[in-house]
Amino acid sequence: MSTVNVKTEILGLYRGILREVSRQYTARNQNRMWHDEIVAGFKSGVQLSNPAQIQIRLTRARNLHAFLRSNRTHRELVERYWPISSMTEEEKLSRTANTVGLSLPKMFGAGETFAPSDRSLAGAETDAEPVLSPQVEEALNIIKNAPS
Repeated sequence: MSTVNVKTEILGLYRGILREVSRQYTARNQNRMWHDEIVAGFKSGVQLSNPAQIQIRLTRARNLHAFLRSNRTHRELVERYWPISSMTEEEKLSRTANTVGLSLPKMFGAGETFAPSDRSLAGAETDAEPVLSPQVEEALNIIKNAPS
């Protein structure tokens, strides 16, 4: 390989690694430690004169660049095609039920109670107390007295 090709490859790897480190680490948490380590590593390689050591460093830089790029691509694909990793527990349950053709009933959070809508009472007598079966009353009492 000519020295011009090696020089452009080294500079390309340097820029590529810095770009990946910036996208994945520096921009995400505002910590320049990884960026500074890469710069220091490449600057220390300038002092090398042994061709075998230069080839070893070049191979390691290629591997690092491939790893960082593949890691980012994998993360992007997981987020795009398997969005369940960033969903809440309720969204996961709903998505699972939808997979088999079911839908979940309305979930009540802490402090929420079931209140029938006005439409369900429209046909019923408003003066009369609704009659519940003993099993339903027992279930409601258990739910009402259950610890939160």
